[in-house]
Amino acid sequence: MKYKGPKYFYFYLIIFVFFLTIFVFQNVAPNQIALGSYTIKDETNSKIYLNLLNISKIDLEIDDIYISNQENFCSTGDVYVFGTLRNSNNLVRIRLQDVSTEGNLKVNSKAATIEPTRNYEQFPLNVTSSSFDCLENTITIYFEEKINVRYLEFDNSKAGKNTNTIKTYRITAYS
Repeated sequence: MKYKGPKYFYFYLIIFVFFLTIFVFQNVAPNQIALGSYTIKDETNSKIYLNLLNISKIDLEIDDIYISNQENFCSTGDVYVFGTLRNSNNLVRIRLQDVSTEGNLKVNSKAATIEPTRNYEQFPLNVTSSSFDCLENTITIYFEEKINVRYLEFDNSKAGKNTNTIKTYRITAYS
């Protein structure tokens, strides 16, 4: 007599692998929220009100720039993130854990921008391109914990006439 395994063994195995795959990918992939394109003013302060809850990182993709001269580098000006921590309702300027850039962008004074201690002044995020073309490049801002982002403030008043400031960002948030 020959041994026969359980009748539905392979069926149960396939179902188990299916649910295991769903469980693993559900916990690994962050929720992505495409917020669309936002235009900021040239040479003044601009605020982009987002009102997002439990955000761990934000992508700022450069869509368009104000061109003052074709042979100028691109600059974001000063970027501030304002919001609340999950355990508080006070509106504060949020500390950045890390900033990464893509393409030909570089963060000016990165160590001062992501200063982890509370004893020193935290400088705003300021990114400059290393070539004359900065379109379609992305700036990713990481936070220490999941926070509530009220708005992003862009200060282009200090950018000067020797840089092309950024006109439009495509913003994506991750929870």
